[in-house]
Amino acid sequence: MTKVKICGNTNAEDVKRAIDLGADYLGFIFTESKRKIDEAAAQDIMRAFPEYPSFVGVFSNQPKEFVETLARRLGLRFLQFHGDETALYCQHFMDEGFEVIKTFRVKDAMSLKRIDEYNVSAFLFDTFSNTEKGGTGKTFDWNLIGDRAYLLDKLFLAGGLNVDNLREAIQKVKPFAVDVASGVESAPGKKDPQLLERFIKIAKEGQKKDVRKSPLPT
Repeated sequence: MTKVKICGNTNAEDVKRAIDLGADYLGFIFTESKRKIDEAAAQDIMRAFPEYPSFVGVFSNQPKEFVETLARRLGLRFLQFHGDETALYCQHFMDEGFEVIKTFRVKDAMSLKRIDEYNVSAFLFDTFSNTEKGGTGKTFDWNLIGDRAYLLDKLFLAGGLNVDNLREAIQKVKPFAVDVASGVESAPGKKDPQLLERFIKIAKEGQKKDVRKSPLPT
């Protein structure tokens, strides 16, 4: 079954709805973004849902000390690095016991040339943009991913996914998980209840339980 990550969460109402609908991962963005959340607000949300195990902190090109301090204060297990972080940078957090999701922003085949250097829990492929690090609402050419089972088994597919193209994306790419922000929003950081419900339902409908071993603990 395809897992679902809802990213760019900014309020408890949206988080509760996503949890109730079965979202597997929920992302907080701690770097510059239209959906940025501060530590205090994220902490309030996490305290409201203490049993939910899979909040993800999203960072981009930030000092290791800042990331680690914030992650430990909040009790985050999952860290997503959405910038130009090196394999060595990511390895530091793997060695410290975090689950690391490394983002690659896909423009062309060369965008993935260094992926084998990274020893991380999972990869996330998003659409390249000269102006935004994510949340562009645009897809990339899924054919660039190829058919590498070892990669697809730990792949979060992002970039312009919505209720209209999600079925095609899952059928064509067969990722471990799908990731969405703008595709289920009424405004940046505010989720649309109907789109959120439809997106999660589509991702999970009519699928047998996935026999692949999850790259991330739940």
